[in-house]
Amino acid sequence: MTPAVSRAPARGDRRPATPAAPPAVALPPAFEAFYALHYACYLGYALAHVPEPAASRVLGEAMGEVVIRWADIVRRPNPAACAWILVSARIRQRSEGPGRDLALRHRAQPALRHPALEYDAFVLHDVLGHSVEDAAEAMGEEISRVRYALAAGRGRALPEAMGHPPASRLPGPARNTPHE
Repeated sequence: MTPAVSRAPARGDRRPATPAAPPAVALPPAFEAFYALHYACYLGYALAHVPEPAASRVLGEAMGEVVIRWADIVRRPNPAACAWILVSARIRQRSEGPGRDLALRHRAQPALRHPALEYDAFVLHDVLGHSVEDAAEAMGEEISRVRYALAAGRGRALPEAMGHPPASRLPGPARNTPHE
C-alpha cells in the first residue's frame, strides 16, 4: 500500500494556494419568496427614478437593508409596508433621473395628506401601469387607500394639467341676482 500524498504546500513552496470560494449566503426562504413576489414592482419603481445600471445597484442596496432587518420586519403586523418604506425611501433618496422631476412636481402640490402614499401609488399605477391591487400589495397598503390616494392626486393634478382652475372656480354669469 502506498502512502497518501499530502496536497498541502511544502513550507518552502511560495505558490499561492487556490483561493477558496466565498461562502454562499443562505437567505431565509420567506425573504426569497417575498423578493420574487415584489421584484417586478420594485425594479420598475427603481427604473422610474434611476437609469440602469444604477437602478439595479440601488435596488440591491435597498433589498440588502431589508434582508438585514428581515427578522424584525416579519415580526411587524405588515411586513410588506415596512419593506416598502425602506425600499422606496432608498430609491427616492438616490433619484437622479426623470423620477426626480416627478417627485419634485408631486411635492410641490399643496395640501397633500399623504405625500409618499400618493406619489408611490401614482408611480406604480399611472407611470408603470401596475394594477391598483398589485401596487397596493407591493406597498403593503389596503386597496381602498391606494384608490383614494390616486383619486386625490388626480383631483389636484387635473385642473393644473388643463391650465385652468376647477370648474367651481371658473368665472361665469352671476346667479341668484335680482335680474334673473
